[in-house]
Amino acid sequence: MTNERPKNDSFENLFPDKPNEVIEVIKKLGIGFDELNDKLVNLLEENQSLKQQNKEILRINSDLNEKHQEILHINSDLNEKLQESLRINSDLNEKLQESLHINSVLNEKHQESLRNLNEKLQEKDKKFENLQQHVLILENHKNEEKQQLEIFYQNLNKNLEILKLNEINENDIKSLKENKNMFSKINENNKQEHYNINESTTVDKGLGEDTEKSSHHSDIKVVVGLDFGTGYSGFSYCHVANSQSIISNDSWPGESGQFKTKTVLQYDVKYNNVEFWGTHLAKRLIRRNKIHRNKPVELFKLCLGNLLLDDQKPKLPVDYKKAITDYFREIGKVIKNTVEKHWPGVDFFENVLMILPILVEYSERDEDIIRECIYNADLISDECSENLQFITESEAATIYCIENGLNEIGLLNIGTTFMIVDCGYTTSLTTRKFLGNKQSGEITDHFADLCGSESIDRKFIDVLREKLGDHAINLLIENHNNEFQCLVRDFCRLVKIPFTGDDTNYLYELDIEENAPILLHYVNKETRKIIEENDCLISIKYNDIKKMFDPVIDRIINMIRVQLSNNYETCSAMFLVGGLSQNIYFQKRIKQEFQDRVQTISVPSFPIAAIARGAVIYGSLINLDRLSFNRLNKLKFRVTSRILKFTYGIELIKDWKEGVDPPYRKTHDGKVYKFSPLVRRGEEIRDQTFSFERKPEKAFQISMKCAFYYTREYSAEYLDEPGMELLGVIEIELPDVHFGINRSIEFGLTFGQLEIIAFSRNKTNGQQYQTTFSYPDDF
Repeated sequence: MTNERPKNDSFENLFPDKPNEVIEVIKKLGIGFDELNDKLVNLLEENQSLKQQNKEILRINSDLNEKHQEILHINSDLNEKLQESLRINSDLNEKLQESLHINSVLNEKHQESLRNLNEKLQEKDKKFENLQQHVLILENHKNEEKQQLEIFYQNLNKNLEILKLNEINENDIKSLKENKNMFSKINENNKQEHYNINESTTVDKGLGEDTEKSSHHSDIKVVVGLDFGTGYSGFSYCHVANSQSIISNDSWPGESGQFKTKTVLQYDVKYNNVEFWGTHLAKRLIRRNKIHRNKPVELFKLCLGNLLLDDQKPKLPVDYKKAITDYFREIGKVIKNTVEKHWPGVDFFENVLMILPILVEYSERDEDIIRECIYNADLISDECSENLQFITESEAATIYCIENGLNEIGLLNIGTTFMIVDCGYTTSLTTRKFLGNKQSGEITDHFADLCGSESIDRKFIDVLREKLGDHAINLLIENHNNEFQCLVRDFCRLVKIPFTGDDTNYLYELDIEENAPILLHYVNKETRKIIEENDCLISIKYNDIKKMFDPVIDRIINMIRVQLSNNYETCSAMFLVGGLSQNIYFQKRIKQEFQDRVQTISVPSFPIAAIARGAVIYGSLINLDRLSFNRLNKLKFRVTSRILKFTYGIELIKDWKEGVDPPYRKTHDGKVYKFSPLVRRGEEIRDQTFSFERKPEKAFQISMKCAFYYTREYSAEYLDEPGMELLGVIEIELPDVHFGINRSIEFGLTFGQLEIIAFSRNKTNGQQYQTTFSYPDDF
C-alpha cells in the first residue's frame, strides 16, 4: 500500500514537523494514559472488593461449618436420647412382662381360691346334710326311748302289783331283770345327754360371771382419748352416760381455740424441771430478748418404734423416757383439771378410762415403755392398771370415720373397702374392710412416711433461710427459739391452713420488725439493707407457697397411688384426717387425682381430732373385764414358737445362663425367674423377722416391687416349679432420684402368732409400707 510506512522508520518520522500536530498527539497520549490509569484504579478497586467478598464468603463458610458441627452435635445428642428412650422402653417392656407374669400368677391363685372356696362350700353343705340326718336320728332315738320308758313304766306298775301280791315266780324275776337292764341303758343315755347339756351351759355360766364382774367396773364414768403426736398432741373426752356427746379440748396454757398443742418441752438450765410446754412456749415474752433458755426438747416420740433407724433418731439432751413422762405429766394436769371442772367429785384413778392410740409399728416393748411413762406421770394408780388401754392410731381413726364417714355417705355395708389418709407430722395410709357390727374392720395394707403437715413447715423455714441466710435463722433457733416458734405458728395459722391455691395474686408479708426484730442483728449488711428498703417486710408470693405445698402433696399422692395398686379390691371411700386435711388446696389436689378411682373422697368433721375422738368411741364400747381376761390369756396362752411347714422366699429375675438354667425357662429377653428363700420349712420361729436389702438397678428408677412366694419344697430354685404359690406383692416408691442407685430398700417378712406381715422400708427417707397375709390354709 502507498501510505504504509516502513517498519524501520525512526522516531522522528512519527511526528510531523508541525508543532501543533505534535501537541495534539501528546494530548491524545495523555488522555489515553489517563484512561488507562482510571481503568487500572477501577481494576484495583474491583480487586479490593473481590478480596473483601472473598473474606465474607470465607467467614460465612466458617459460620456454616460451625453450625454444621453444632448440628452434628445436636444429632449426636438426639441419637443418645433416642438410645436412652429405647433403653427406657426396653425397661418398661421388662416391667410389663413382669406385671403380666405376676398377673398371670395372681389369676391362677384366684382361680385356685375359687375352687377351694367351692370345695369348702360343698363340704359345708355336706356337713349340713349330715347334721340334718343326725338330728332326725336323734329324734327317732328320742321317740324310741320314749316308747321304752312307757313300756318300763307299765312294767314297773305291773311289778309293783306283783310285789303287793307277794307272789313271784321265775318269769316275774326274769321280767324284773329285763326292766333293770332297760333302766340302766336309759340312765346311761340320760347321763350322756346331761353331760352335753352341762357343756353347752358352761358358756352361759361364764357370761353370767362376766355380768357379775362387770358390775365391779360400773364405776368407770369418763373416757379420755389422748392423741400423743410427734408434733402436736390433744385429747377428747365424754361421760359414759352420754357417750354421743364427745368434747375435744381446745383450751391450753397460753392459748385457746385449738384442738392440739405442740409436743415440746422447755426445761430449766439443768434439764431437771419443765418451765414451759406446748404452745405456751411460743408465747411472746415481754423481756424475751434478755432471757436465755435452753433449746426446747421435741420430737421425742420418734425415739419409740422403728420408723427411724437408730442413727436417724433425734439426739436429745435428756433421756427420751424422761421427756415422754414429763410431757404426759404436763398434759395430764390439763386432763385432770378438765375432768374435775366438768364432773366434780370424779376420782381420776378409779372413774376415768384412758385410751391411748399408738402407731401400728409399735412393739409390745414400746407399749410397756409408754405404760411406764404414763404411770410415772401419775396418770394411773398402778402400772398394770386396766384403766389405761391401747389402740392403734389407724384403728382409732377408722372407728371415727365409720361413725362419722361411712355411715353419713351411705356406705356402711359389710365388705366395703375404704382408706384412711392421716396427714399429721408423718403420713399414714391404712386400707380396711368393714366387717359390720361397728367393728373397725380388718387391716389389709398400711403405708407410713416421714412426710406430712410438718414438712410444709420445714419448707417455710427453707424459704426464710433463702431470704435471710442460714446463719441468721440458726442463731434465731438457738438463742430465741420462742420468736422462731411464733414465726412458724403464725405461718400455720395465716397461710398453711387457709391457703386454697385459687388466688394467683396471693401474698403473705412477714413483718420482721414486729415478729422477730432480733433477726435484723443477725443478717448481714447487704440483707439488712434490702430488708430496711422494704420496710422490714418479707414478701412470700403465691408461687413460693405452692413450692412449699406441691412436693409434699405430690409425695402423698404417690403413696396413695402405690397403696391403691397394692390392694386388688375396689376402694369405695377415702377419708382425709390429720392437720393437713384441713387445707382446701390439699383436698382439691387429692380429689382431682383420685376421683376416677375412688367413689367418695371426704373430710369428716373435726379431722384434726379424729384419732382422739375415735379413741373415745372405742373406750365407750369396750368391756374392761373381757380386755383383762384376754390380756391374761394373751400372756398365759401365747404361742411362743412354731415350726414352719412351708419355705418362704422372694422372686429374683436373673440373666439366663446356658448349661445352668433349663432352656424352656428362658424368657424372650434372656432372663429367668428364680426363687430365693428367706426361711425354710421345718425351721422353728419365735415372732421373727427375715429381711434383705436391695438397691435400684437404674439410677432414675422411681419404684421397686417385691413378690413373696412359698412352697412345700425345702430346696426350690424356680418360680414355675410345682407347688410354688404367690403369697403377695408389695411395692414402694423411690422419690429421691438424685441419690441414684445409692438407695437401700429393706424388704422382709415378720412371722407373727396369727399372721404374716410383709414390709418394705426405704432406709434413705424412712418411708415404710406393710401389708398382712394370712398363713396358708393348712399351716
